[in-house]
Amino acid sequence: MDGRVCTTCACFTDLFFCIAVIKCTSSSATAAATTTMKPSPAAINAFMQTNQDVYPCSDVPCTRSSYYPKWLLASRRYKQGQIWRQNGHHVIKFSWLSHDNAQNLIISGDALSLPAVFGEVVDSLEKWGATHWSCWLQKSLRLIHEYLKEDNMSGGVAPCKMRVFHDCIILCVERKAEHNFIRNSANYNLVLSTWNTYFWVRCWEVSTFFDLAHDSMQFVANQVESMDRIHSPTRLAMTAVDVVPESPISLSTCASECTQE
Repeated sequence: MDGRVCTTCACFTDLFFCIAVIKCTSSSATAAATTTMKPSPAAINAFMQTNQDVYPCSDVPCTRSSYYPKWLLASRRYKQGQIWRQNGHHVIKFSWLSHDNAQNLIISGDALSLPAVFGEVVDSLEKWGATHWSCWLQKSLRLIHEYLKEDNMSGGVAPCKMRVFHDCIILCVERKAEHNFIRNSANYNLVLSTWNTYFWVRCWEVSTFFDLAHDSMQFVANQVESMDRIHSPTRLAMTAVDVVPESPISLSTCASECTQE
């Protein structure tokens, strides 16, 4: 019995020792990372001069010596040995970071500065978009990352603003259509094609992402409701009845008249 107690105590002692070592190691690593996160002014200036005409850096608010975007986009990649981990994209608010850490993330390429067009999408989907679809922002971030890949940009030229808005909004339009109709069915395709026409007309009247996304959600909801009402069994049954049955009194009157004749 004493031997078991001693063995248990020894195990707990080893466990607490390991935890203490991990904490010390993590604190040392954090301290070391903090000391190395400050880029030199020369490195910042060299990076800014090299990318001053290259999108997206050319479309990000900056001073002579620093970038000041509202949002940074970071990606998480799957590594061998990690289980149930998938690629993901995350936005970091610039104001959440220290100035040196933010500049280091940009210069090292660990995070992308989001131009105003993409920042407008994030501003709307961060809170309001989640009320329509919890994955809307994450799906849009993946799309934004594809837009900002160096291989996908033609000569470092900024993409069309309305095309970006269209591609981010259609993600939720497709989900709502699929939620109500079978994918690629006639009704599903009708919702997408009708909304597509609506969007390109509407964008001549409003130019902000929130207005276009808000109006699109309302348009799709009204369209789905209208299609459900037209194809509902109750309505079909009501429209199929063209003749009102005669009452028993009218039938008996007609029979007596025939007898008298």
